Amino acid sequence: MLDRAQALTAVLRRETGVRAARRSAEASIVSAERAILDSNDGDSAVEGFMNWLPEARHAIDTARAAEREVAIDVAVAYQAFIVAKNASTRAEEGDEQPSETRVTSLPGEG
Repeated sequence: MLDRAQALTAVLRRETGVRAARRSAEASIVSAERAILDSNDGDSAVEGFMNWLPEARHAIDTARAAEREVAIDVAVAYQAFIVAKNASTRAEEGDEQPSETRVTSLPGEG
């Protein structure tokens, strides 16, 4: 069960990092928009922003895709932890009935 708890913890850490990356990508657009609004550079600043915007949007799309992917990994790791915890509880209680659900590997374990 300890290995499943550690795997879940690692996936949750990865989720935190992915979420932070998405928030950072979104914040960069907001920051750039504010800079343009506060700027006196006129058309050249707006053109620069418009040229950069597709790249920024792509970064957000990539981060959101990574978030969706890690959400699946979290669900699988959580399920594996619950199965291991239930098996451990049954073993402690002397219940010899086999579990119907078996998880053989977690995402990232190859």
